[in-house]
Amino acid sequence: MRVLMVVAALVLGSMGATKADTVDYLDLPLVNGNGEQRGGVHPDLPSDRATIEAALAGYRARGIAPTRFKALLWHYWIVRAAEDAGVNLSEWDPQRSAESNRAVIFAVYDFYAKLYLTHPDTLRWMGFANIGAPAFAAGMLDLGTVPELRWFSSMLMSMQKHIFMDLGAMHAAYLHGGIAAVQELRDAGVIDPETTAAWADPAQAVMEFSSREQNLVIAGQFDRMRARLLPPGEMVTYAITVAGPMPVPGGKTPAQYRPLFGGPLPAFNYADRVARWDFLSNDTVPAYERLGKETVHRIVQRPFAERVAEYRAAARLLDFLPFRSSTGVR
Repeated sequence: MRVLMVVAALVLGSMGATKADTVDYLDLPLVNGNGEQRGGVHPDLPSDRATIEAALAGYRARGIAPTRFKALLWHYWIVRAAEDAGVNLSEWDPQRSAESNRAVIFAVYDFYAKLYLTHPDTLRWMGFANIGAPAFAAGMLDLGTVPELRWFSSMLMSMQKHIFMDLGAMHAAYLHGGIAAVQELRDAGVIDPETTAAWADPAQAVMEFSSREQNLVIAGQFDRMRARLLPPGEMVTYAITVAGPMPVPGGKTPAQYRPLFGGPLPAFNYADRVARWDFLSNDTVPAYERLGKETVHRIVQRPFAERVAEYRAAARLLDFLPFRSSTGVR
């Protein structure tokens, strides 16, 4: 009798532990959904892919609504994307200095290039993301060299991570799980129906994905940058607008697109969502769409570090002398 009681206790204890391990991942808030802190969307989520896959399989088998394991599902595809990019997600922290994060910054954009080069007829947004990246990466590094501007550098690095967590994860889902994996992200509430529909033909989705990036993913972070009081975010973000050159061949600079009183300054701040999307949707994205596949290949195949070096100049971000263009976030 005593033996039976011990066995029963062990069985019940094992069942309880399994249930607890599963339930612990349900209904978790997205405490790091904007990518501004180290790791994934919630600190309690496992980093081991096999553990995540087992938990997801259990939820699916039990018929649990995807909305209840939204954090785990999104985290899973972020982990897969990070693995593909060779990035240690658990150590990726935008609050570290840009110089400390250099390897991660470059690895992400090299990953975008790799995806485009291996899927040039499908994953066209990745080519656009990589081409626009050197000036943005240079901005992270340049701002990071000035103590009073390091907060802005961290925000740019947070934007990079936020975009990776969103669009990078979606691309990982599509590549490893097909449209069904993308649809599960929709069912969980990670992405909206319009974005899901765009995956029916990702080769034609550059504008849709760019709109999601600019108007949903990083819009709030740009707003916070611009609203910063010390030093004045209005000045810093406007300096970014006038200082960073536009890397897309054939695209206009902000000053060329909308000059201030016909002069060398742009008549808008890139941190303004409406003005930024007007510029990108009417000039930058169409300029990219006009590029032939050979041209995109030639650009993204160049070593990323070389392209960043061409845009490294802290003076472009700190004063208004070289009135040239905008740093497009990628």
